[in-house]
Amino acid sequence: MLRLSKQVRTIPEEAGDLGVMIRAVRKSKGGEGLYCVMRSEATNGLMEIAPLIYARLEAKQHDIDVFGLAKTKSNAMELVRILVDEMAKSGKLG
Repeated sequence: MLRLSKQVRTIPEEAGDLGVMIRAVRKSKGGEGLYCVMRSEATNGLMEIAPLIYARLEAKQHDIDVFGLAKTKSNAMELVRILVDEMAKSGKLG
């Protein structure tokens, strides 16, 4: 199952489009060109970036938690950097 985090994030430059991206994820079709920052059971909870279409396919086999969305892969990588920095500052990074 593909689950959206209650506080799904994106980079500041795409914040105005977050609602559109969330609706695309919730639809069974659409969302081409979107990338998900996610954690899945298949990767033992590690962060992963995948196109939305791949995440939907993977979610048929494993539960996936999506906690970030981006329009490009480079923006998804920037979002991961931001999240890791925040985790390191808060002490939640092992």
